[in-house]
Order: sequence, then structure tokens, then C-alpha cells
Amino acid sequence: MTRRSVTLVVCGVLLAAGGASTRPFSAAAATWVLVTVVVISVLAIRRNPTRSPGTPRVRRGLALWSPLLLAFAAWEAYAYVRQPDWMHPSDEHPTLSTLLDPGLEQLPLRFVGWLIWLGVGWWLVSR
Repeated sequence: MTRRSVTLVVCGVLLAAGGASTRPFSAAAATWVLVTVVVISVLAIRRNPTRSPGTPRVRRGLALWSPLLLAFAAWEAYAYVRQPDWMHPSDEHPTLSTLLDPGLEQLPLRFVGWLIWLGVGWWLVSR
């Protein structure tokens, strides 16, 4: 493992530990998520990735997954905005976080959930 890889793994574990220690649906949890997303996005944008060739397979995948991702993002935004109180989950307008919360109530599972979220996010922005 390179020094950069070790640094990324240590940072990911520390981020996951910090995020898992926050109370769900609190201002601290929302801030933790926002800061994490901004930092990883900035690192991904600064990276200047090489362009992949626009093969028909890539275009078909983009045509399929882009509308699905946009529909999911629109659903999440709609459900979040329609909640009576943004710091308390709503059964009438559940977001993905609300639906996953019963499975992530215990600290070890929240930590694993954060690790998975960070790993998938990093994989998506570093491709």
C-alpha cells in the first residue's frame, strides 16, 4: 500500500468514526455530511481525470443511469423539503436516511454505514 492510500484509509476511518458519533438527524450530523461531501468533491474536481472514450456502451449506460440518478435526487429533495421539521424524520415523507435509520441505530452499524457511504462516494468521484 502506498503512503497516499494509507492516508486516505486513515482519513476515511476517522471521518466514519466522527460521523457515527453524531446523533442522527441533528445539526452536527448534517454539518458532518456537508463538510465531507464538499471536501471529497473538491479533491475529485482538482484531480483532473483522464477522459474515457465515448463508446456506445458508455453512452447507453449514461443514458440509463443519469435519469435514474436525477429521479432519485429529486425524490430525496422533495421528501426532505416536505418534512414538517428538517431535524426530525417524517414517516409521511421518508428520505433514504429515514428508511435506513432503524438498521443503523447501533454505533457499530452506523460506523460501518459511514464507511460504506464514504467508500461508495470516493469510488464514484474518483472514477
